This record gives sequence, C-alpha cells and structure tokens, in this order.
Amino acid sequence: MMTHYLLKSFLFFAAISNPVLDTKQNLVVSHLENKSGKLYIGWYNSQENFKNNKNPVFTKVVEVKNQAEISIPFDNIPEGKYAISIFLDENGNKKMDTNFLGIPKEKYGFSNNVIPATRAASYEEAVFEINKNSKTISIRLK
Repeated sequence: MMTHYLLKSFLFFAAISNPVLDTKQNLVVSHLENKSGKLYIGWYNSQENFKNNKNPVFTKVVEVKNQAEISIPFDNIPEGKYAISIFLDENGNKKMDTNFLGIPKEKYGFSNNVIPATRAASYEEAVFEINKNSKTISIRLK
C-alpha cells in the first residue's frame, strides 16, 4: 500500500515538473508559383549547423503539386531558438541547384523572410523563438 502511494506521488510530481509540450507550430510556405516538387525543410538550433546546412534538429520533406501556398504542421517543438531553411527541389535530385556563380536556380527561403542580395541568410538574421504557445511561421520563397 505504501509503495503504491509512493509510486502515485512520484508520477504526479514527475508529471508537473516535466510537462509534455503539446503545441503545434504551423509553417506556411508561400510563393510556390504553382510549381511541383518536394520542399526540403530544416530547423536548426545553432549558427554552425545553419551555416553549413548540417544536422537539422527537425526536418520534413513535403510534396507539392501546382500549389501557390502550403501549410505544414510541426508538432511538439521544444522551446528554444531556431532558424529554418527551405528549398523546393523541382527536378528530384534532392539538392539545391545553383548556376556557375552559386546563385540558386530553384526556389528557396529562410525564416523571418530574410533574402540577402548576394549570400544566404545568417542564423542571426533568420533566428526566431518558440515558447509554449503555438504560432504560425510564414516563409515566402524567392
């Protein structure tokens, strides 16, 4: 009986000290221009990984077909700072195609809708914060 009471107490205090994050972050990607392909989405939580497009903490690949805009849910994202990088792979080669100068030939975008003229967005420019509330993150592709 005492063991049962202790177990219930432990589970109760564990539950209130470590609440389950039950939020939905909604990513809205616009300016798809009715193109078809796969959106490659990466969420990054460090400057180094964002800069090198390595080790995203969350990823999704979403098929689009003749759409102008798409809404993509991300469930249970922990609180913290993130930056999102996204591109539309129109030819199915699973990479961002660029011309000989390194300029993207496929549509791309970053959180905060940062599109510098001659370079990719930096983590500092694209970073935003997730708290315990649900939010909508809008990215307009270039």
